[in-house]
Amino acid sequence: MPLMARAEASRRDGFSFWRIVVWLMLLLAAYGCLQYLLHAQQVWRTLHPLPASNAEDITQLQKMLAWDVVYFVASFALVVICAGAILRQAWARVSLQVASVLLAVGWGLVGGVLLYAHWREFSQAVALTNAQDALDQASQMALAHMRRSFLMALGIKVACIPVLLWLAWWLGQPQTRAQFRKLR
Repeated sequence: MPLMARAEASRRDGFSFWRIVVWLMLLLAAYGCLQYLLHAQQVWRTLHPLPASNAEDITQLQKMLAWDVVYFVASFALVVICAGAILRQAWARVSLQVASVLLAVGWGLVGGVLLYAHWREFSQAVALTNAQDALDQASQMALAHMRRSFLMALGIKVACIPVLLWLAWWLGQPQTRAQFRKLR
């Protein structure tokens, strides 16, 4: 009988677009965890056999490893927050609001501006190289692929900014707040 009451309560909430956004965030954050973990393992395997005399390379690899750990922890925290929001825990609503704003501003806006700046530098370097000596067909195809990748990444960041800000706003609405429950 308790299962029936719970199923009926969840049915009357109806369709909510915010839940789809949270599920997508959870899946992308989990994928990010996997990526950062695998990259950290590769860096660790590369770092382990290096001789101590190779201090500059060791320092660079340790910095990369530290960033991988920080990104892994942040991605894992986002997975936990999204899971809490999916389970409609009250603590997760406020946490997800903060995370959404931080992602919109940090990952989307600042990351997009930095990506665009790097793209401009890269484009200028390619133009200078191409002006000096024409690139072969394979290099031109590789550059076209990189250009598409940059544009797609920039487009995704630009598209995600309003979605993340909308999610933060929507989670603060009274009808959404009412769907979350406190721990018992």
